[in-house]
Amino acid sequence: MSLLERLLQRIRARGAMTFAEYMEAALFDPDHGYYTTKAAIGFDGADYFTSGDLGPAFGRALSRTAVDAWTALGRPAQWDLVEAGSGKGTVMRDLLAALERERPDAARGARPGIVEVSPRLRERQAVALAGLDMRWASAVQGLAPIHGLVFANEVLDAFPVHVLVRTSDGVREVHVTEQEGRLVETLRQANADLRWRLPTALPMGGRWEVSVAAESWIAQVASALASGYVLLIDYADDERGLLARMGSGTVRGFSRHRLVEDPLERPGEMDITATVDLTAVLRAAEGAGLRLVGAGTQRDVLIELGIREPAARPATPIEQLRAASRRSAVDALLDPRGLGAFRVVLLAKDAPVQGFRAFASPR
Repeated sequence: MSLLERLLQRIRARGAMTFAEYMEAALFDPDHGYYTTKAAIGFDGADYFTSGDLGPAFGRALSRTAVDAWTALGRPAQWDLVEAGSGKGTVMRDLLAALERERPDAARGARPGIVEVSPRLRERQAVALAGLDMRWASAVQGLAPIHGLVFANEVLDAFPVHVLVRTSDGVREVHVTEQEGRLVETLRQANADLRWRLPTALPMGGRWEVSVAAESWIAQVASALASGYVLLIDYADDERGLLARMGSGTVRGFSRHRLVEDPLERPGEMDITATVDLTAVLRAAEGAGLRLVGAGTQRDVLIELGIREPAARPATPIEQLRAASRRSAVDALLDPRGLGAFRVVLLAKDAPVQGFRAFASPR
């Protein structure tokens, strides 16, 4: 039975489900969820690519923030380096390689770990990280207590969202129901816990996404972190920026690098995402005992971390070609209309907030 058939069966038996429930099933169903069974990351035949797919420069730059975290913590003999949602494992691989090359003193005591819910992606990560002493867990608590750095690249935008709508009858929540064998939207009364989350400035008919799951996750990370830092990189905006969209909403689907207008049409077969509400995430983080170290765009942060450091002039044509390819990858990472616009946030718990090169320049 396909996921669509199972969802239709569930709706017929129990009534309409919230969009958050639908998104959870479409992405994480054990048998048919996109991330658990089908996620295609990269370029050839994939649905989307991440910064880590553009070569080792991204991981190398992040290794410098890892070194700064290790230094701020007093250069402990052992420290944790944990990635949440590692995809193909390439960022962790590139980060560890750069750490070993540039700061072997920090690399010696690093205890790398990955938090990954998808058995399929774990297998890919194990191949990319073969030969390394890695730890895996399906939830961050499985690696607790963590003393060091937890980092997550494009993780928060995959958490399910509740979709609220301002109507003349009050705040309503988008639910998913059935119409002639298809999944369609319907509006239902929003519960009290969600109604207060709708900004008063949202225009009539406007949509607003609330990710209770993402806020809960950052609180779980804070609980698992005994001392150290959390680095978040994602397609995000603050409340002011989201309101500037005039209620258009940000939920979208992706398949083969193409935007899918209706995220209900093929459950389990496409990526579904929403822009992260950075204001809500920071509120949840601070409530869980984390404090802000710094924030900026990916472009600004990577430049501060020296991603454009000059290299020796290539001597041969093949070396010149490789150097041109690396420059092209860096340009893509810094593109202010693309990956360079991603938001980077560093949070601390029971750890110093000074000494991070990524946020050395005032913004």
